[in-house]
Amino acid sequence: MASITETLTQAVRTRYRRGPGGLDSLELRGSNYGALNLYKKQTASPTGIVTPDLKAALERSFGNTVQVPVIDWMNPTIGNVRTCAVQVGGLVTKLVQFTAVTLTFGFPLIRSQFVNNDISEADWFYRMFEARRLAALELLDTWAVDHLEDNKNQYFPTEILQYYPEANDALQVPGTKEERIDFYNQIRSILSTMDFTGNPDVVTNPMAMGDIRTVLGAGTTDNGNMAYVLDNVGQFFESNRVIAGTGNRAVLYLVNNNSVGMVTRIDPDCERGVVHGSDDNPVKQWTKQDVPGIGTMGVYYRADCADESATLAAQNLQGLTRTSVESFEWSIDIFFIKLYNSNGAGRFFPIIKVEQKTAA
Repeated sequence: MASITETLTQAVRTRYRRGPGGLDSLELRGSNYGALNLYKKQTASPTGIVTPDLKAALERSFGNTVQVPVIDWMNPTIGNVRTCAVQVGGLVTKLVQFTAVTLTFGFPLIRSQFVNNDISEADWFYRMFEARRLAALELLDTWAVDHLEDNKNQYFPTEILQYYPEANDALQVPGTKEERIDFYNQIRSILSTMDFTGNPDVVTNPMAMGDIRTVLGAGTTDNGNMAYVLDNVGQFFESNRVIAGTGNRAVLYLVNNNSVGMVTRIDPDCERGVVHGSDDNPVKQWTKQDVPGIGTMGVYYRADCADESATLAAQNLQGLTRTSVESFEWSIDIFFIKLYNSNGAGRFFPIIKVEQKTAA
C-alpha cells in the first residue's frame, strides 16, 4: 500500500527563550523577602548596631572569634541625704560572641550534553543558578524571621497588658477590622510605655497589608483622614515566611530602629583568589562574585573527568564514559545580630510580636 507516513513533517520547535517573557518564566519567579530586607535596611543605618568596626571584625573573623564588650543595665539607689560615707557600687561587664551560619549552593556543568540539544549551555547555567539564588534568598529570609522569633520581647508587665492580652510572648489583637486598624494607632503608646523612641519597622505576612492599603487609600472618611494611624510606623515589609498560624489572620514583628543587623563573610581562599592551573584554563579556582540580593559570595570551581554514560543515557549520550565535568559552588557565612539585653525576662526588648486574631 502506498504511504508517505515516514516523511511526515516533524514537530515545529521554536528557540528556547530564557528570562522574562519566556513561556516558562512562571517556573522561576522570586518571592517577597521582607524580613531579609528589614535586616538590610537596619544594617545600612549610619546609627545602627552594625558599626564599621564590628563589620570589619566579622568580615575578617574566619577561623577566629569576635567578642564585643557590653555593660549590664543597673538599678542604682538614689538617696536624699548627704553623707560622708564612702560610696559603693560597680559595673557588670560581659562579652557578646557572634556565630555565623553558612549557606552554600552549586551544580555541575557537562558541556558535551548540549551538542544535540535545543537548550544551550547558557540556558542551563542561567536556570540552574537562578533557581538556587532564589532558594537561597528564601532561606535567608526564613533565617531572618527565625531570628526575630527567637529574640522577641518576653516581658509583659501589667502596663503592657492594659493595651492587649499576651499569649506565647505575642500581643493578641482582636480580629475586627476596626480594632486591627486601631492597633497601629496604639503602637507609639506601647513603645513609649516600654521607653522606646523612634518609629519601628514592621515585617508581616501579606494579609496584614490589606489593612494598610485600606488606611492609605481611604482618604478622608466620616471619621476623618485615617492615615495618621500610620504616622508612627517606619517601613512595612512583607514576607511569606511569616506564618500566621492557627487562629490568626496575620502576624507582625515590630522592630524598633537600630535593633538588628547582619554581616556576611567569605572564606579566605575565595577572598584572596587562588588558581590551580592557569587563569585561562584553571583546574581549580577560588574567587568571589557579587550575587544579586545576597551580596559577595565565594565561588569554588573545579574541572574533572567523570563517567556520565549512565546519567546521560536518556539523551543518547551513553558514550560519554570519560567526559569533562565542571563544578561550581557558591558559599557565604552570615551573622545575624541583635541588640544586647541583660535580662530578657525582666526588661523590654525592641522586637515585639503581634498576632492579629481571626475575626469571630
